[in-house]
Amino acid sequence: MTLEKARCLDDQLPSYLLLSQILQAQGKVNDVYDSCSTILTELGESIPVTYTLSESSEMLEETLKMYEEVGDKWLKGEKTVDKTLQTTLQFYNLIVLASYFCKSYSMV
Repeated sequence: MTLEKARCLDDQLPSYLLLSQILQAQGKVNDVYDSCSTILTELGESIPVTYTLSESSEMLEETLKMYEEVGDKWLKGEKTVDKTLQTTLQFYNLIVLASYFCKSYSMV
């Protein structure tokens, strides 16, 4: 119901995040991956299907630079920091966990 009444994606993000967390708690990792993937794509993010160790190192360097730019404000959760960035990182956190568990289940 909350998702239906929200007017834009920014208004829907907290609800989608909560929904993804609930799905994860229920062990529905495929649904978590699908919903997070959809939201991240709508936010303009890309999710690589595979990546190499060198690509991983590049991503890590870019992420560290991003944290340096945002600084302590983001870490302290101050209101001046873009909430979309915080939410995007939370979706990435969920999709990483879902990816790990999807892989684990498929290996059994």
